[in-house]
This record gives sequence, structure tokens and C-alpha cells, in this order.
Amino acid sequence: MSKSDSPVNLFVYGTLRREERHKVRPESFDIPASRRNAFIETGNILDEAPFIGFATTPGTLFDVGRYPALIKGEGTVYGEVYRVEPEGLRRIDLLEGFEEEDPAQSHYLRIDVKVLLKGGESLKAQAYLYNHETDHLSLIPSGDYCRYLEEQRSKNISLPE
Repeated sequence: MSKSDSPVNLFVYGTLRREERHKVRPESFDIPASRRNAFIETGNILDEAPFIGFATTPGTLFDVGRYPALIKGEGTVYGEVYRVEPEGLRRIDLLEGFEEEDPAQSHYLRIDVKVLLKGGESLKAQAYLYNHETDHLSLIPSGDYCRYLEEQRSKNISLPE
């Protein structure tokens, strides 16, 4: 994605969803301190960003351990769309490990996706696509990370708070 001065629609499907972003303790992530700080900032950015709506996008979702991974696929992934200003997007890029100047080294890639809002409207957005192999990861069959976490918690499986 090239740098832009215009806000973008951002599709979030995991720990940045409204239901999850205030439950997660950033210190529980095995990531550099700069990215943990970015998580806190990102929650604030999304709290202030206009909420466009609940949405889905084609893809497959996996459990990385403390967060999900979206890859291209035939399934349906559930999430939310926010209108994010360029500076906010750059902060979220830091959290997601997206290196615009060196995408091959990125943890996630920020790509264009087509989302379907709950009311049926189709919309262009951007989302973070996992940039690693998924063979060793567990599939999230429902495509809904929040639902998956609730199911795991109901089974008394230890999950991040």
C-alpha cells in the first residue's frame, strides 16, 4: 500500500475489535516494547475513529496464540470497519509489524480487501494479512475471533486476558 493523505476504511478482525481491544494486556504479548506501546495507542486511535460497521470479508482465520492471522481463503472472516486517518494507520502498521518499505520482512501485510457490511453494502477497505506459513497454526473454523475466544474460555482453556 502506498502512503496516502486520505483516511482509509480499516477492517479489523482480532484483538483490535471493540469487544477485545480493552481486554488484552499488551504486556502479555511476546513483542518488542515499541509494538506493545503501539497496541495501547491503537486502542485509543480506534476508540476515536468513526465506526463504519460490522462486516465480513473472504478469508481464513488461524490462531497464532495471542492473536489471529488472516490469510486469503474461501471462508468468511468477521470483523469491524473503522475510518482511520493516515497517522493512525501508520501507528497501527507499527503494531502489526507492517514494513511498507520492506514488505517481505513484515509480520503482516496491509492489503486491499472487499468487505460486506452487515446491512449488505459492499465496501473497499484495508486489512492486515498474515505474512508467514500457517501449517502449524490452529484453524478458527467460525472465522470469528471473538466467538472463538468465548468458546475457548467456556472450555476453561487458558487464554490471554
